[in-house]
Amino acid sequence: MRLLRLLALILLPTAALALGACQTMPRPAFQAADLAAASPPWRYDFLSQEARDRFVRETLDASQATTDGTFDILALSGGGANGAYGAGVMVGWSQAGDRPDFEVVTGVSTGALIAPFVFAGPAFDPDLRHAYTSGQTDRLLRSRGLFALIFPGVFKPEPLTNLVVDNVTPELLDAIAAEHRKGRRLYVSTTSLDAQTQVVWDMGAIAQRTDPASRLLFVNVLIASASIPGAFPPVLLDVAHQGRRVQELHVDGSTVSSFLVVPQALFLGSGPISRPLDDARIWIVVNGKSEPRFEVARISAVGIAARSFDTMVKALQRSDLIAVTQFARRYGVTLSVAAIPDETPANTLDFTQAHMTALFQAGEAQARAGRAFETQVAPVQPRPPRFTPTPSDPES
Repeated sequence: MRLLRLLALILLPTAALALGACQTMPRPAFQAADLAAASPPWRYDFLSQEARDRFVRETLDASQATTDGTFDILALSGGGANGAYGAGVMVGWSQAGDRPDFEVVTGVSTGALIAPFVFAGPAFDPDLRHAYTSGQTDRLLRSRGLFALIFPGVFKPEPLTNLVVDNVTPELLDAIAAEHRKGRRLYVSTTSLDAQTQVVWDMGAIAQRTDPASRLLFVNVLIASASIPGAFPPVLLDVAHQGRRVQELHVDGSTVSSFLVVPQALFLGSGPISRPLDDARIWIVVNGKSEPRFEVARISAVGIAARSFDTMVKALQRSDLIAVTQFARRYGVTLSVAAIPDETPANTLDFTQAHMTALFQAGEAQARAGRAFETQVAPVQPRPPRFTPTPSDPES
């Protein structure tokens, strides 16, 4: 990982320098067709019917990896520092002994940082706990001072880079690649500022490529997904396929959607899902409180930024939950949602060890006691057998 750290620490500040001096160092021009031609199979932008159909097909194929007869999808939302709660829920759920082996795990923003550990399995719970409670995030928000007038982003990118590089170990990547080969899928969402659209990355497909460029891409996608616009600089991601290459500019995935279950483009009508989903269960972890909460806003730079970000995230979460609830009812999918309880203090931009440890422990306790999730859409009763032979089948 030393090579990966060196590449990340060199390339990200260099990209930031180029972006900061964009008036004198413009980016190489490219067209939408160039981006489409360079897009590898592990990148989905949903701008074409082919990409939408491919995503649906490959996601549904993950249901074949089930070992318990249910198709479990876990979606981890954005929420900044409040991601410590979701991380605690995952660890407490393992301790309760009934955490599913999710066939699909998705993450957005801070949820993208949790998702790899969950996908790799409960053996990585200690690493997940360490990432969110060890104090690594204490200095995550390091101001650029007057340099913020030159460079994009109020805060320095190096602490976020270090956080991701320190926690994405070779062992974690190898475990993700192994689970991908079983047919499971790990998706992370970012937002392309060039295409102005949600982009989803098949992180397992990237992890199983062991060359340094792919390992660096894995890390940079996580950094991009967690890079809150205005707070952290955007990230240039190399997109390359069959000799075509462009650099695409990405920011926080929650700019478009607070969590990922069904991409927005599919909600907008790309045709019905091709198979019944009454064996599916959707689990959503909302790293925050989706309902508005009265509080006299503090007039300070950080206070206004935190309150504005929290307001935006809550609005996105409510609309996304409405859309997913309608989807679950349409297809007979069981939907369960976890969110931070009203009585638990939460702050999206408080990355101190004390705050994040308290949130982690709250989520851990809720899940261990079986109280973390509330069912939004009840399961279909009774559940039919997953595969029912018909009279025309030779084996029936």
